Amino acid sequence: MTADAAARPPFRLAAGGAGARVEWATWGLLAVAGVFAVVAAFDLADLLRVRAGLPAPDLHVLQAGLGLGTGEMVLFHVLLAALCAWYLFNVAALRGLGEQPAAVLRTIPLTLFQVGAAATLVAAATLPRADFMAAHAFGVRLEWMIPILVARLALTALLGVAVLGLRRRLYAAMLRSGVAALPSTPPERMTLLEMSQRAAMFAPPLPVTGDAWWSEVADRVAAAGSALPLLERSGEQRRWHRVEPGADLAALRESLQPGATVTLFTTEPVDEDRYDPDALSAVVR
Repeated sequence: MTADAAARPPFRLAAGGAGARVEWATWGLLAVAGVFAVVAAFDLADLLRVRAGLPAPDLHVLQAGLGLGTGEMVLFHVLLAALCAWYLFNVAALRGLGEQPAAVLRTIPLTLFQVGAAATLVAAATLPRADFMAAHAFGVRLEWMIPILVARLALTALLGVAVLGLRRRLYAAMLRSGVAALPSTPPERMTLLEMSQRAAMFAPPLPVTGDAWWSEVADRVAAAGSALPLLERSGEQRRWHRVEPGADLAALRESLQPGATVTLFTTEPVDEDRYDPDALSAVVR
């Protein structure tokens, strides 16, 4: 990796991971803008179809015309709210990096969008109401809605250009901040053997087979009312014993190899590779 590449980490890793949060906010805003653009384009097509039928359109066309622009209007306000949230989020992020937000976020494309959006809101508020009995007013409303929709579609494209341009400025600000980037190398995956070995390092040590431990063995066998299997492990060697209720445990204790691990299982058949939460283990001393 070159020194320049190390100094310019991926956007999502820049400034301790702040780039990832800015990235999510940016693409979220652009997604809202994309949904609005699709709905506005469909509204514009329907509006042109209704206008083509004036002054005497079919009743179903006229009814459709009365609701034109409602979904687009709601989504346009949602887009403006998303833009405000995105702007405030980036202001907070820049202040956290020690930057002046206005110096980074104030650009000509964004200012043009804000002025244009305000102009379309004023124009939409002054539209004449559509009425079945006032065909002229209805026609005027549709004529005014066409440039409003066209203007908002153009403004949406301008917003995309502005946001992508600001994304580059935000990246430059994160690089200037001096905050270390997140490491780009993913954490190494441990194998199952490594995981078991690491877990064994933190496992508590086994008790030794003292009198108290053998007393516990006798109690468990008596409670079971039948013989229980006991496994003796020493390295790769395995020996199985059966502990009968009331049996003389002293002989069993003398037969065990010192340093071996013994485990009393509570169920049969026994699978030593399967975890038995009730098994009783200890080290022979």
